[in-house]
Amino acid sequence: MLAVSAHDGLAQEMALSLERALAELDQGECAEEVLRAGIRDALAAPVQRTVAIHRTLQGLPGFGVSSNEYVLSQSMVAIPFQGSLRLYLLDPECSLTEITSELSYAAIGNVKAIADPFLAFLREVLWQDGLPGQAHGELAAYWTVRHAIENNPVGLTHPIQLIVMARRQDESIEIIERGDRELAAIGQMVDSSLRAVRKSLTTPPRGSASGSGKPPSGDVGKVARKRVPEVRLKLESPEQGRGPSRW
Repeated sequence: MLAVSAHDGLAQEMALSLERALAELDQGECAEEVLRAGIRDALAAPVQRTVAIHRTLQGLPGFGVSSNEYVLSQSMVAIPFQGSLRLYLLDPECSLTEITSELSYAAIGNVKAIADPFLAFLREVLWQDGLPGQAHGELAAYWTVRHAIENNPVGLTHPIQLIVMARRQDESIEIIERGDRELAAIGQMVDSSLRAVRKSLTTPPRGSASGSGKPPSGDVGKVARKRVPEVRLKLESPEQGRGPSRW
């Protein structure tokens, strides 16, 4: 599975290049570094050609400075590899990053600044250690896209497309595009989760009005942050003629 945030023509070239490169690789036998290099080179080649063409056209009558929108791209590749499912992120500099249990989420596109903090919040709520299960992964993906649409409709809009790569019990790999009914069910789960969060935040915590001053139970055992006295530094003006290096 390939997702690309780029100019439409460049995205099509990247998809064709990756399809051709993977057809030439024996994924059951090649080493992981060979797979990574193949994916990176396949997706970078159309970008490099596009940059070269725009450099050639610069200065010709009717061509101004090239706009970055024609050459900048971000992409994600989900692929089965030697008994496991891998997800790779390719940034505009064409460096390849694998999504792992330590780096357990990623987003691409012009709403990345909205999606990344929201995904970090969902990771804290839905899965704290390791990678999320399939159900939580689908919920997080759908919720993040919906959140991005609602907060930046210019950059992203409906309909939401959700595609899942999963391993079946017989070890075969299944790629599923969720239909309207499944997306509606996930949307209802998002709505019920929002109601639960709102209710929990509007309900005063127990003992909040008692004035006991006791720390909440969740803070028991935590080391308090060390307090330090106020520190002030004073910079004297340099002597006349001594220069700024004498501050």
